[in-house]
Amino acid sequence: MINSSPNRIQQIAEATESERGDYLEAIGWEDNPFSHRATMDEYVLPSEGTVADIASHIRDYTGPVLVHSRYSGVGKTTLLKMLLESYSDEYQPVEIGEHNVSSYELAAIIADEIGVGKSSSTKLTEAKIRRELKDVDQSVLLGVDEFGLNSKDTLHTIQYLNDLPNTRILMTGMTSQWDAIGKIGSDGRAFQRRVAYDVQLEPLEYDGVDEMVRRRIATVTDYDHDQYTDVDLGPITNESLEEIHERSSGVPAVATAALSELVGLAAYRYAQVGDTEITADLASKIEYADPEADLEGSSQADGE
Repeated sequence: MINSSPNRIQQIAEATESERGDYLEAIGWEDNPFSHRATMDEYVLPSEGTVADIASHIRDYTGPVLVHSRYSGVGKTTLLKMLLESYSDEYQPVEIGEHNVSSYELAAIIADEIGVGKSSSTKLTEAKIRRELKDVDQSVLLGVDEFGLNSKDTLHTIQYLNDLPNTRILMTGMTSQWDAIGKIGSDGRAFQRRVAYDVQLEPLEYDGVDEMVRRRIATVTDYDHDQYTDVDLGPITNESLEEIHERSSGVPAVATAALSELVGLAAYRYAQVGDTEITADLASKIEYADPEADLEGSSQADGE
């Protein structure tokens, strides 16, 4: 009896995969377009004005540029990657994705990325970085993703790097993290004053969710991503997309997770009754992640 359990699980998994394959074939999709992290082609950019302001502050650099949000999953990391790639001809991009690194670890990662290697201490490593960057032809664009600047020492390292020649810093993080830096003390407030420009990303309006969905569908059909306006929503009704936008509060990660689940449910229903539609009724019956989870964490942090 125990030995039969894996076989039963495998049979269920195979049946589910078969249903999914039949459904995707019926609607003309090569795969479930919502079951992966957004690619750069699928990303919905902030307003042109916001992008232009970020670009201007990177070009005419006077201090770190910060992209933050009250919401997790609005696209901060993807925007950072797009910016680093967009400027890769003009700057040497260096991405730091490790969260809550110490000041030494931060300096060591940068030293390795620019090819000088770390030394035995933070100060010695910083000195190697300074010597290397002093005479380089191409400035470094340092992207610190989801910063965990939770100590004075780490703040000092970022400020040290900011003051180096030929260095520009672009950071992303939660608004709650950014607010918490100011509570570290004078060092935190001084660091906040150093930031030359900060932009707060908000969830998408309905049109933005619509664009995101069409861009994703373009990935699994024959459309170019730049032609997303020509992409058909397929089985997704306008009413269901409105329901998804409302329930997800326009947070892309929440909306895509819901859509991925809905494709699976629609595949099961298609196997039962032959109906391919993803309806508003179906969209209303699934669970959605809390798009404002970080707001609660922020409130608790404020009370501590």
